[in-house]
Amino acid sequence: MKIIISLSVGGEQVKEDVVEIEDDKLEELSEEEVEAAAEAVVRQWADRKLSIAWEVAEPE
Repeated sequence: MKIIISLSVGGEQVKEDVVEIEDDKLEELSEEEVEAAAEAVVRQWADRKLSIAWEVAEPE
């Protein structure tokens, strides 16, 4: 299974990537289990690729 991930920020696409799950790993899974596996792969991708930094700005 090929999964195309499209990341947008503020309505603008900033990154597109493709990840794959080997079809033989999905053969015996139900539709719900396949969906859960795809979601897990996308979440792992996001954990590896995304980071957000922030800080509180002090008034001048």
